[in-house]
Amino acid sequence: MKVEPNFPDTVVVLVKHEGKYTWYVSEKELWIMDLLELDNAFRRKFNQPEVTETKADYEEREGCEILSEKNIAQFQDAMKEYKVSYTELIDYFNLYSEVYLDGVSLTVETSFYLDFDNKIFYSFFKEPGSYEQFVPTGWRGIFEEDVRKVIPENAKRNIRKIALDF
Repeated sequence: MKVEPNFPDTVVVLVKHEGKYTWYVSEKELWIMDLLELDNAFRRKFNQPEVTETKADYEEREGCEILSEKNIAQFQDAMKEYKVSYTELIDYFNLYSEVYLDGVSLTVETSFYLDFDNKIFYSFFKEPGSYEQFVPTGWRGIFEEDVRKVIPENAKRNIRKIALDF
């Protein structure tokens, strides 16, 4: 795991594309889908003229300033070092619980779920930001407080096998 989940700075994200689920841990700003809309929202707020293009602040987002089904493969390739398995996430949260919380049970804290197959961006992010408002045309952005209502169980299947000691 290149980056540890450290809410609210780094987040856990689930992406569904062509029926396949992929988990990531990275900086939260990488997951603002429409950087142009975000830029123009700030411009409107401060009575500045809107722009028709914007530049990504992160190398991973270059050429993907508006993240959509058209460029998700390019973005996923750029994000491969942030990819994790669900097993790694469980292991991380269990270890964190043992070391810092006296074994109090934790679940994997997912911040965003991007469903490219159905063009839906789910945000579970409770901090200010309204990430669900900055989605491409044709997408729905939804804020949902209960991640359990949205994340499919088959997205949680472990990629690596766990050996059992007898």
